[in-house]
Amino acid sequence: MSQSILVAFILLLQICSGRKNVLFLIADDMRAQIGAYEGKHFPAVVSPKMHTPNIDTLASRSLLLERAYCQLAICAPSRTSFLTGRRPDTTNVYEIGPYFRDIGRNFTTLPQHFKMNDYLSVGMGKIFHAEISSGWDDPISWSEPYFHGVANFESFNSTWAAVPDHLLIDNPLIDEQIANQAIKTMQRLAPDAKSGKQPFFLAVGFQKPHLPFVFPE
Repeated sequence: MSQSILVAFILLLQICSGRKNVLFLIADDMRAQIGAYEGKHFPAVVSPKMHTPNIDTLASRSLLLERAYCQLAICAPSRTSFLTGRRPDTTNVYEIGPYFRDIGRNFTTLPQHFKMNDYLSVGMGKIFHAEISSGWDDPISWSEPYFHGVANFESFNSTWAAVPDHLLIDNPLIDEQIANQAIKTMQRLAPDAKSGKQPFFLAVGFQKPHLPFVFPE
């Protein structure tokens, strides 16, 4: 498996009561050479310059951690590490498969922390590593049922596939499903959040640019 570089931005939305809502976005297998990281800590240039205007715009409005490092270069251990705030030698997760609550301890996760502090914790897409590696998305971390989306065209048996646009009208790719679900969820949660009645922590995990490389034609 290719090295996973997990880039997370936290967009804090100020509301009238003074409490903040949190939109936590994760994209998988990204290189560190996005434009937002340009500066004294920017990695050595080993490839043509990457052009990432949308992520750069988001980063300009967010908390950007410029000295964040991958704890272990594979999905499940890395995600377990930053979602629990503990290193792999504490979680005991070094590979895809083991679930930290089974082989480590019942650590409090980031979304679980918000849930325990009276936030509505909602997750969708790839936040924890899927299936057995997270006990099926660590149900204790969330206030509502988890949203995954449906793989209509994405398959590890077929990569570099361009899907004709007309086929995506009724069956969008997973990341579009996740984005649409995130928008609907924020619209649903906004009234209570703005009034200060119910703040939210919304975690949205996009699977791209992780393979398989399936994209709109």
